[in-house]
Amino acid sequence: MDGKIIHDPIHGSMKIKGVILDLVKTPEFQRLRSIRQLGLAYLVYPGANHSRFEHSLGAYNIARRLAQEIELDKDEKTLLEMGALLHDIGHGPFSHTFEQIYKHYVKEYDHMHLGQNIILGKIDIIDGEIESREFIPEIIESYGYSPKEVADLILGKYEKRYLGQMLHGDVDVDQIDYLMRDAHYTGVAHGIIDIERLLKVLKIHEGQLVVDEKGIEAVEGMMVARALMYSRVYFHHTVKIAEGMLTRALEFALEEGHLWDFWKMTDCRVFVELEDLEGYPGEIARRIKYRDIYKAAVLASADELSAEEKKELLSAYRNVKRRQEIERNLADAVGAKEGEVILEFSIADLMLSEPRLKATEINVLLHTGELQPLTKVTPLANALKRRQTPRWAVLIASPAKYVNKVREIWKKVIFS
Repeated sequence: MDGKIIHDPIHGSMKIKGVILDLVKTPEFQRLRSIRQLGLAYLVYPGANHSRFEHSLGAYNIARRLAQEIELDKDEKTLLEMGALLHDIGHGPFSHTFEQIYKHYVKEYDHMHLGQNIILGKIDIIDGEIESREFIPEIIESYGYSPKEVADLILGKYEKRYLGQMLHGDVDVDQIDYLMRDAHYTGVAHGIIDIERLLKVLKIHEGQLVVDEKGIEAVEGMMVARALMYSRVYFHHTVKIAEGMLTRALEFALEEGHLWDFWKMTDCRVFVELEDLEGYPGEIARRIKYRDIYKAAVLASADELSAEEKKELLSAYRNVKRRQEIERNLADAVGAKEGEVILEFSIADLMLSEPRLKATEINVLLHTGELQPLTKVTPLANALKRRQTPRWAVLIASPAKYVNKVREIWKKVIFS
């Protein structure tokens, strides 16, 4: 038989062959089996143990179906499929949990640029020798494609705008898969979207991806799913507290000179390495292992903060050192040890008085032949983009015994 059949709980049986099968066999892609799609969300949603591996296969499968519906030519179809398959290849352990650490400690990398460098063969994320190993750029080239084109597509820099939109846009294959998959594995029914309809109403018009006017409801349904999954799952405060604790444990380890190649590791390896360290990192790893999570002392919405307070917190959001300093001051004020009071933010946009709506927006092709931005055609889209942010802007957590004290003094300590 030509190729392989993979059985997926979301999309059923999918067949992979040729360049896709060869890329799936690489150690870089297999590594994604050991990286959870939703970081520490399994502490709240016990079923959320799915990996970046299966999500990447799912994104490929949707890309394949979309390419057929839109009737892309063979080269564009293969390029889109490779981009969808490899879009998360640079993800480090626990997916998005350590994003801030990349920016501050490992300045030259984030998961997007790591992915680019892996596809271009500039960096090897695999430790140790593997016999008869094929490398991603060589595989891509052996089928007559350019690794640079695949990397550009993943970074949203590809010259053909519509192909980039299919991977990073208001309605894209990555998002469709993760919403369906995350809803399935968390058991949260909000992520259900009408994929059959969505794939039928997308088309290319004047060099861009547009949605047919008849398909507005399918897009609205997807936006509802996304907005609800954000507040219900992605920014669930307990998940955020656990991720904050793990981030602090890694920061402590890095400050002491350990785990500097954490970005190459898998979830399990980071956990074991942290647990083996003395002091705070080991203690935190054990707390997370047995779900002994800090408690939320403060969950403040953007409305509860003055413009000045938002500005102060925004500087802490952008600057790890500033955030660490505030955390130390809070810990001192309540008699806690360093690392026992953590300050988390939802997203920076929330800190601003008006959430900035995402700039990239899909256009709607009206029956008259003219194009209109989605938010002009449906007021629901505007409201949903605002709704995508969770109810809290600022979260402060600590062990239970300090919660009341933190609640009393946090504003005075941070803003005076």
